Amino acid sequence: MTMNRPAARLRILLLLCLACGALAAQAKLFLWEAEREGQRVWLLGSIHLGRSDFYPLAAPIEAAYREADTLAVEADVSDPTAVAPLFAMAMLPPDQSLANMLTPAQNKQLNVALARANLPRVAADRMKPWLLGLTLSVLEMQKLGFQPQSGIDMHFLQRARTDRKKVVELESIRAQFELFDSLPQEESVGVLLATLEPLGKQLVKPMLESMISAWQRGDAPAMRRIIDDYTQDNAISKRLNDKLLGQRNRTMADKIANMAGQPAPLVVIGAGHLAGPDSVVDLLKARGFRVKQY
Repeated sequence: MTMNRPAARLRILLLLCLACGALAAQAKLFLWEAEREGQRVWLLGSIHLGRSDFYPLAAPIEAAYREADTLAVEADVSDPTAVAPLFAMAMLPPDQSLANMLTPAQNKQLNVALARANLPRVAADRMKPWLLGLTLSVLEMQKLGFQPQSGIDMHFLQRARTDRKKVVELESIRAQFELFDSLPQEESVGVLLATLEPLGKQLVKPMLESMISAWQRGDAPAMRRIIDDYTQDNAISKRLNDKLLGQRNRTMADKIANMAGQPAPLVVIGAGHLAGPDSVVDLLKARGFRVKQY
C-alpha cells in the first residue's frame, strides 16, 4: 500500500525524532558518581584553561555542585599570590643555561617557538626546561582563546568561596612545582620537547579542539586516545607519563576514596586523570566503588 505524502512526511519526522532522542540518550558528561557502602563522591573532569562558551554547565554538573558542601581540586589556583614565591625553584643556577641542554636543532626549534610567543631568549635560557615548556603551552592556549579564569576548576573555586563551601587540595601548587622540579634533566627537557613538537607542527589547535570535543561528549576513551596520540613513543615520555598521570592518579584515588561521604563532595580534577585504564575512575572501581557516568 502506498503512503500519501503527509503520512510519509510524518513518518520521516517521527524517525528523525527517535534518532535524535537516541543520540541525546547516548550523550554523556565528564561527570561520574562513585559510591561505596553508602558513601559517595562526585568526579568532574576539568579543562584548566577554558573558554566563556563552556558556560552555563550542564544541569547534572550544577546539581552535583549544589549538593556538595566540599569542593576538592588538584590545587587552589584562585590565589594569585601563591605561585610567585615558587618561581625561584624553577630557575636555573647562574652557571647553567638552557641552550647548553639542547641540540642545535632543538635550539633552533625553540627560537621559532619563542618568537611566536614574544618571549625573549635571554629570559627563556634562565628557566628550567619544564617551566619553559609549561609557559609556552599556556601562552599558546591563551593565544587560541583559552584563559585560566574560564577554567572549570577556577570557575568552581570562585563559586565555592562565595558560597562558603569548604575547599580541599588533593595536591597543591607547591607540590606540583616540586614534582616537576624533581625530574632529572633529561625528563625536564622532555617536557619542553613535548611542547615544541606540536608548536612547530601547528598541532596545538587541532589537539585542543579534539580534547574539548571529547570533554563535551563525556568521551573518556577518546580523551585518553588523544593524550596517547600526542605522547612521544620513547622511554623518557613513558616515564613522564607515569609520573605526571599514573603515579598522581594513584595518590589522588586514595585521597578521594577517603573523602567519600554524605553529602558527596565534588572533586574537580584534570579530565586526563579520569580517562584510561589507570584513571582515577578505574582506580576507585578497584577500591570497591560502584561508578556511574552521567
